[in-house]
Amino acid sequence: MLSPLTPGDIAEIMRLERGPGYEAFVGRWEADEHAAEMASPDARYLGLREADRLAGFVILQEFREPTILLRRIAVDEAGRGVGGRLLRALMDWVFETTPAEGLRLDVLPANARARRAYSREGFTEYGEAEIHGLPHILMSVSRARWVEMRASEAR
Repeated sequence: MLSPLTPGDIAEIMRLERGPGYEAFVGRWEADEHAAEMASPDARYLGLREADRLAGFVILQEFREPTILLRRIAVDEAGRGVGGRLLRALMDWVFETTPAEGLRLDVLPANARARRAYSREGFTEYGEAEIHGLPHILMSVSRARWVEMRASEAR
């Protein structure tokens, strides 16, 4: 289950952002940047805990827009299924607790693992954009697609 994160979680967030291999795919901020973003009414930090440790987190931005931006997602140990659980829990949280019409993100073309994970959860590619001088693939999932996927899981 997802829980809201607080400034007391920033050290753990930064630890996850700095995981091995993440420098190429996951952004990283300093503590003051996270604190400022947490204070924004247009952002949410949510985490998934295993035991007493943060196993993964997400940063949502543009929270008041019809389609919320998934700015960052990171997990403690890639390849154990935590990312998939975190992404499904995030989608459930967004579509069960907000009026959002969709969830969108951008991913580097070289991050094939993430693109497959997002596709598995119903995200589709809808374009490309240059962000901070690098090409990115734009992906999104609609509320209607999420409802359809959850209904098919229930059968």
